[in-house]
Amino acid sequence: MAKEENGIKYFTLLEALRSIQKTLLNRYTSSFWVKAELMKLNHYAHSGHAYPDLVEKQDNKIVAQIRALIWKDDFDRINSKFLSTTKEPIKDGITVLIYCRVQFDALYGLSLRIIDIDPLFTLGELEKERLDTIRKIKEEGIWDKNKKLALPLLPQRLAIISVETSKGYSDFMNIIHQDKQPYKLFTMLFPSLLQGDNAVESLLIALDAIEIVKDHFDAVLIIRGGGGDIGLACYNNYELVKRIATYPLPILTGIGHSTNETVSEMVSNKTAITPTELADLIIKRFVTFDQQLKDIKQNLFNIASRRIERETQTLTHYQQILQLLDPKNLLKRGYSISYLQDRIITSASELQKGDQLITLFSDGKVISTVNDKE
Repeated sequence: MAKEENGIKYFTLLEALRSIQKTLLNRYTSSFWVKAELMKLNHYAHSGHAYPDLVEKQDNKIVAQIRALIWKDDFDRINSKFLSTTKEPIKDGITVLIYCRVQFDALYGLSLRIIDIDPLFTLGELEKERLDTIRKIKEEGIWDKNKKLALPLLPQRLAIISVETSKGYSDFMNIIHQDKQPYKLFTMLFPSLLQGDNAVESLLIALDAIEIVKDHFDAVLIIRGGGGDIGLACYNNYELVKRIATYPLPILTGIGHSTNETVSEMVSNKTAITPTELADLIIKRFVTFDQQLKDIKQNLFNIASRRIERETQTLTHYQQILQLLDPKNLLKRGYSISYLQDRIITSASELQKGDQLITLFSDGKVISTVNDKE
């Protein structure tokens, strides 16, 4: 009840807030659905309760904001639904459709008590963003720009965007640098967040850093472990996808999932389902090239061997002919050779009466004088 002092009627703060509370509760007598962005979950493990900050943005600016409350039992049930439907827990930075009711407390103010959240709606919002990004990139004519970049035959210098402690990165490095693998590759890690609200900005910073030293690398690899669709949402972000599509180096992705290919993967030069598969893809290029060299070496050896064999046969043939034409062999067959002053006589016309001849036979020689000729 209003009080009066010096002719002024007033309410105490508690009375005013209780009046507001009564008005709100009389107006909002039932629960209702609200679409909002879950900017910060604020889940406290010790109590199990969560106190989310809900916002609405227009042109990337916050135009509405309110606190919310999820009691432990409701949170456990909602989180379980998210895990079952999206393969990810409920987290910061996602658009949600919440079932809630107005709550007002004289001490804590206005809030929304969240009773339920629809995970299928969140998946639908992610798919809308994905399709919108695809449309924009295609309209700009840059959809296959990175795909058209020539990946070196043997990409030896790799810039890797990942988290050093992630299993996906560890699996990749174990294959690339395993002891039994004879190929030596240079890798450099550019650390980045790989999911969540700040992942896009972090990935863009890493790409900017690599571009500064791009001449030292053959390709860029984005490596991440497995995860559900919500965890992959950042890879459908338009700004990130555009950066990948127009990047000056080939970008290879091993994001670690088998369904719902992200737009970042669609525009990248090459993609693999897992980091392990991506490592195998790279090593296979070296193995294939190595085998090609071995095949070429064997082919050259075979060609050379056949050529040597042919030349050997030819030389043997000529050797046999030379043997047949050897004067010694001719002499053995009954022929003789006559010399006049160390010159072989091939015609009687070359001789004069009185010339002294030396005639060779297979078993000796005879010296004679020309007495006459006909």
